Amino acid sequence: MEVVEVAPLLDPGYTTAMYARRAILEALTGLAQRRLGLPGPNYRDPVMSGETPFAN
Repeated sequence: MEVVEVAPLLDPGYTTAMYARRAILEALTGLAQRRLGLPGPNYRDPVMSGETPFAN
């Protein structure tokens, strides 16, 4: 995956950079989930979804 900044001088709010960052993080997360064999595109962590209680 390659991300190219189109016009940094015309983007004073860095929105293009923030969208690019999000795209990269989502792509890396998808690759990591596939490598770990996590199920499907709608996978949610059991602790975060409330199915498993969080233990301290």
